[in-house]
Parts: sequence; structure tokens; C-alpha cells
Amino acid sequence: MRKSFITILSFILLFLGWQLIAWLAAQPELVPDIFTLFRTMGELFIKPDFYLSVGTTILRGITGLCLSFLLALFSAILFSRHEWVYELCRPLFILMRSVPVVSFILLALIFLNPESIPLIIAFLTMYPLLTENLTQGICTLQPSYTIMARQFRIGCLNYLLQVIYPQVKPFLFSGLATAMGFGWRAIIMGEVLAQCSLGIGSEMKQAQVFIAVPELLAWTIIAVLVSLLFDKLISKLSTYKFPVRFKIHPDKQSSKPQVGNIKITGMDFGYGASLLFEKYTYTFEKGKIYGISSPSGSGKTTLLQLINGTLAPLNGSIQADRTQGIASVFQHPQLLSQLTVAENCILPLAGYTTPTEAMQTVTRILEQMEMQDYINSYPTELSYGQQQRVSIARALAYPSPYLLMDEPFKGLDEELKKRIISYVRLHQRETRQTVIFTSHNPEELELLADEIILSLHS
Repeated sequence: MRKSFITILSFILLFLGWQLIAWLAAQPELVPDIFTLFRTMGELFIKPDFYLSVGTTILRGITGLCLSFLLALFSAILFSRHEWVYELCRPLFILMRSVPVVSFILLALIFLNPESIPLIIAFLTMYPLLTENLTQGICTLQPSYTIMARQFRIGCLNYLLQVIYPQVKPFLFSGLATAMGFGWRAIIMGEVLAQCSLGIGSEMKQAQVFIAVPELLAWTIIAVLVSLLFDKLISKLSTYKFPVRFKIHPDKQSSKPQVGNIKITGMDFGYGASLLFEKYTYTFEKGKIYGISSPSGSGKTTLLQLINGTLAPLNGSIQADRTQGIASVFQHPQLLSQLTVAENCILPLAGYTTPTEAMQTVTRILEQMEMQDYINSYPTELSYGQQQRVSIARALAYPSPYLLMDEPFKGLDEELKKRIISYVRLHQRETRQTVIFTSHNPEELELLADEIILSLHS
């Protein structure tokens, strides 16, 4: 309320200041008062050509922005994957940002049709700004979220809207706001200098030729208002939250999926020159719970990543059915900040069940995790231990033959941990999943594991 009052007050002071200048100048043809300006604007609004001129400029702006965005998105994806291509093109972007817009316009007047100049200038102004921002956004994407999405077989559309878009969004809308601001002014400047047949800039040029100052100022105010309208629209779009998309005809994945062994034969894997696993062979039998408690640095997390397919062995083989995805609890919760607790758990189910069934499953499991009071909360509102319980709930809700958990009970107090472990065992008896988890806590291993692996290299 206070902010709105200050904004209104600033406009009143601006109008009073202009009115004072007009009164002191005493030349209404050159410095019209506020009432003359408003009357002139009103006269413009009733002219048919007014809407045609404004619409033409807006169309040029939207077309330039769309073309710039599409090419910038393609360029950003290319640059993020091939740094040498970015370095090759970087001098061109520096040149495009450094050369004055008026120079582009004057050169274009020599070689191009005047009607096409505003659109070309819009593109040359917007494209480098959007490309730089989108490239930064794509380069900062977190691989851990992509790994999470892959493990839970999150569909392409939900992956794009819920995993990729929220990470790129700050860079995208910052680029859109800046590009539209510069591009809008460049379009009008291009219309003025190219003397296009239609457009706000064309009307401003015509008013200047006939020294119609009130009309020139009225068109200037209209240009500012349209620019502010686009700023508000971009700001409004930036607050839109895409819902989780469910398939119209979901793939009915059973809540008790077909289980199977995980068979590792003669596996070699290492980082750099040293091997972490050498000729490693082990079979994790279906329907059992394995607890791995080997020393730090021995490869517990690496083994889970090899099983789930994030890493590939150098030699040997790992036989595991990953077609149904792998329910996973990571060392860090990997929750999506724009989704509520319930939505984070529902997201992996969106391709396999209906919204109603997914919500029922998730609500039941969150109650067991003692998180029912936070079902509509966001991850940033939760403690680490609460986030970890949501991560466990998400994994338990997902129908998979396997459940892999990397130190899943960190951040939980002892009594709560015992209750959570008790429910995980009950859930495993019902689903008959093959469960592998890592832990350094002997009590966790004793309570949950059917078989404890103390060394990965014996």
C-alpha cells in the first residue's frame, strides 16, 4: 500500500513539475501543459491510424523478440556444449553490443528495404543479450537434478518444465527484460530514421517534421506506456508456476513391480589412473535388504552410481533391470524448490498413475514419515532432516524393483530414525524390492539390513 502511494505521489510531482515548466516557458506550441498533452492523446486514440501504428510497432517488437529468443536458445545450447564455439563467436557478440544502434541503422539504410530495418535492428539488439543470459543459465544447470530425474524416469515435458526451466528462469527473464528494454527503443529509433510507413517512430518523425510538439510528446508518452506494459507482462510471466503434468493415458506401472537380482561380474572402475574396483563380483539377491558400511572413500556412493547407471564400468558387467527406473535416496535430498512437499513426491508418479491415485499414495507415505503437516510447504521452509524424510517418501512412493539409499537417515534424531526404519522394512516386505543402502551407523545397519557388507574389496 505504501509503495503504491509513493508511486502515485511521484507521478503527481512529475506532472506538477512539467506544469510549472510549461507555465514559466509560456509557449504552448513548444512546451504544452499537461492538459494539452492529455487532450492530444485523447485525439490520437480516436484516429483509426493510431491503432495501426501502435500495433505495427508492437508486432515488430514481438517478432524480433521471438526470432531472437529462438536463435539465442539454439546458440546457448551449442555454446554450453562446445566452449570453443563460444570463444569463436564471442568477438562477434562484443562487436554487436559495442557498435551504436544508430550505426547499424545507417548502414542498413544503404543496403536494405527501410520497412525491414526496425525488425533487423530489434534482432541485432536483443539476440546477443539473450544469448549471453541463456548461455550462463544453461552452464549453471545442476547435474544432480538431471540424475534425479533420470532415476525416477520423469517424462520429457515435466523434466523441461520442473527441472530445467526453474534453474534457467532467473537468467531467462533477466535477459528478456533487458533485451525488450533496449530492443523497444531500437525499434522506434529504426522507424524514425528509416521513415517507415507505419509505426510509433514514424508518427513521431511526422510530428517532428510539422513541429507538432504536443503530438510528438503524446507519441513519446505512448511509447513509454507500451514499454512499461511489456515490462509488467514479462514480470507477470516470471511468476507463473507450471503444474506437474500427468499423462492422459498413464503407463500403469505396478505398485509391486517385478523384482530381480543385481549381478556384478568382473567390474573394473576408477578415477584417473587408480582403480577403485578391480574385478569386483557380487550378486545382490532379489527381495533382500543390503547395508554397506565399508570405510569412507572405499566406493560406497560410486557403487550405487554404477548400479543405477549414472556411471559406467570400465570393464565387466552390471546386470540390473533399469527399465522401470530406480527409486533413489541421494546423499542430499535433491528436492525441487518451486514444488511443494507433495508435488516433489508426486512428480515421479506423473507418468504412471492418475493425480488422485498419486496424491493418495503420497499422502499415506508422508504420514508415515511424520510429514503430513508440511504437505503444502516448500523445501526452503524445511530443515535438512525434514527434507531428507521427503526424499525418502518420494523414493518409497515410486514403484521400482530397486531402492538405493545413500546415507538416508542423516539429520534424523534417534527415536524418529527408528520409526522411519521400521516403516521402510514394512514397505519392503510389501513390495519385495531389492534394497541397498549405505551407512556408518551400526544401529541403522542392525535395524534395517538383512545382510551387512563391511568391505567392498574383500
